[in-house]
Amino acid sequence: MDGRLRKTHEIRLMPIAVRRQAIGSGLSREEGAAVHDHRGVELRHLRYFVTVAEEGTMTEAARVLRIAQPSLSQQISALERRVGAPLFHRRPKGMELTEGGRILYATAIRALAEIEASLAQARDARRPVRVGVCRTVPEHLLARVEQIFADDGSLTVEFDEADSQRQLDLLRTGALAFGVMRVFHPIDGLAALTLDDEPHGVVLRPGHPLAEHTALSWADLADQELLWFPAERNRRFAEDVLAHLAGHGWTPQLRIVDAHSQALYCRHLRTSENLVGLRSRNSFTADAGMAWRPFVSDPPRRRFVLVTLGDSPWAGLLARSGGRSSDDGGIGGPGQRAASFPSAASSALRGSAW
Repeated sequence: MDGRLRKTHEIRLMPIAVRRQAIGSGLSREEGAAVHDHRGVELRHLRYFVTVAEEGTMTEAARVLRIAQPSLSQQISALERRVGAPLFHRRPKGMELTEGGRILYATAIRALAEIEASLAQARDARRPVRVGVCRTVPEHLLARVEQIFADDGSLTVEFDEADSQRQLDLLRTGALAFGVMRVFHPIDGLAALTLDDEPHGVVLRPGHPLAEHTALSWADLADQELLWFPAERNRRFAEDVLAHLAGHGWTPQLRIVDAHSQALYCRHLRTSENLVGLRSRNSFTADAGMAWRPFVSDPPRRRFVLVTLGDSPWAGLLARSGGRSSDDGGIGGPGQRAASFPSAASSALRGSAW
């Protein structure tokens, strides 16, 4: 099959009329042998040839191609040797196509147009995009991410589970194109689109004394332990959230548990006297066995964000979907909902969550 393709390619580059002209052109034996040697003809040679034919002079063609005129002249002469026939008449006023040159020109412009069209089709072909996902991302947000790529028309999504810190490493090495992570503060170098932004509240067992409150002040939590995750999963996020709590006077004793399932998380809360957790309300709507109470003021927030490297070609996709750069002033603030893909999302992130 490769042989047939090569033969077809050679016929296209060397039409019969061109070969006939070569035979009657008085070429030397060595030059005549070159009639059948087309393996060295490259796309750039055809582009050079077409440009000279269209511009009419070597000088103007060299200017359009941005190459030196002597180099262009050498390339055209080399092409004629490989074709085995003169392609141009050198006139005082410029370059004029020979009969063979006109035939090759008609073939070359079709070939170049077909190649360009094929390249465009290849670029537009649907291709998989790897997206990292941290463990606590709700399923409806994954559907939203899929829709963003479906709207682009040429992309399909492959999700890979990875903690947020791991996602940052994989983004930098190119193993991931995007990540879906939970964030607290900005970090330079990323472009982002806010998918969801909700306040955290306090999760506690139904029989907990604080469950009688409709909302909890920071003072209410003074003697409560906090169910927490291993800090090595994302040390910066842990530090940022705990600093937020401390800023309001609550520095809880931490109960460190590496609970990946909601069932185990809830079991720890049910079996402990003065233990509470931090989650968004929607995280527990399906579990009627737990109580959730909002903060009276300034709660920590749950922000899920779709991110990519700020200097990658993918950043443009987020910009078209409503993302903004780090110069725009940070991640979208309270009240910005994922349903509208708020444009106040930032391209700078800093950290992730449990």
